[in-house]
Amino acid sequence: MSAEQPNPYNQLPTDNEEVVKYQPVFLARGGDHLVYEAAGHPEVVIKVSTFKIKDILSDNVERGLPLDGLSDEMRTSLEKEVAGKNTQIRQYRKYFGIEHTLSERRYLMKVPVTKELLQAVFHDDWKGRSVPEDTDPTLEVWSAVIIQKKAPEIIDPNHLGLYFGGFVEERTNKPDLDEYQRVNEVFIDGSALKQEDLGLFFKVQDNPDTHALADLILKSKEDSKLKEVVQDFVRTGMNFAKDTGNILALAGQDNVIVYPKEGGWNYVLVDAIPVYNEPVLTLAREAKERSKNGEVLSEKDNAYTLRAENFVRTMNGLAAAVELNERLTF
Repeated sequence: MSAEQPNPYNQLPTDNEEVVKYQPVFLARGGDHLVYEAAGHPEVVIKVSTFKIKDILSDNVERGLPLDGLSDEMRTSLEKEVAGKNTQIRQYRKYFGIEHTLSERRYLMKVPVTKELLQAVFHDDWKGRSVPEDTDPTLEVWSAVIIQKKAPEIIDPNHLGLYFGGFVEERTNKPDLDEYQRVNEVFIDGSALKQEDLGLFFKVQDNPDTHALADLILKSKEDSKLKEVVQDFVRTGMNFAKDTGNILALAGQDNVIVYPKEGGWNYVLVDAIPVYNEPVLTLAREAKERSKNGEVLSEKDNAYTLRAENFVRTMNGLAAAVELNERLTF
């Protein structure tokens, strides 16, 4: 942005004690999070949840609470969620190992904001919410915050992203229905793989703008060490899903990255913990069975199913692309 239009995420209250102390500098907005670095702490990044800012402020307005407040009900829910996420982190590190994960800790705390920052956070909110009209120019609001070890590999121009972009079913440009159904038959239902099916998988599931998965696999065909790393990720991810009933969040850009290391490659889970604390794959499977019996599924059931289907399709498609026999069932 130009000097005349400063980045709103860098517009923080200049008289706030924490801002003065840590001098946060905005790095990126990735999905849910605003990512900052702090002066004197080059080894970590601070990630602030935009979802929680919007949920808490909107809840305060509905309840008639001060904008910097937090209802008892919301506090109880969020404290439970934060504790669950910290448990998930330990579980992910158990399966993937410290070489493939980043140490992090999550907190429920107040963060300093300005009205300009909040306007950027609420812009194009999918629920149609907006910044409360009586918002002060500067204030502190509650949110969930992550303190995470910095992954310098993410700025390596040679790193590769392992992600598929937005959920297929929610994209503006929907795939051809017959091709979509065929991809589901093969990579979710387990039908026999035909020669043309991998091409359909990348056409339907891959990010339509960046082609991240296709680029990764194309490079792996020319680099055996890269192929081995992708195979390890797929095997470990499948074992994790089978044992825990949970998934990885593979929609967002650079949620998982693959980067050059010591003449070979390595991968790291940067932001692969899903939104929900619950075992998404298990609950989606249960919802699928209830649907078969004629039950109308809830909004949350559909959310679990959406995430599980995209995860299973992606993992099974990658497995086929790197010549693994393992498959996830759904």
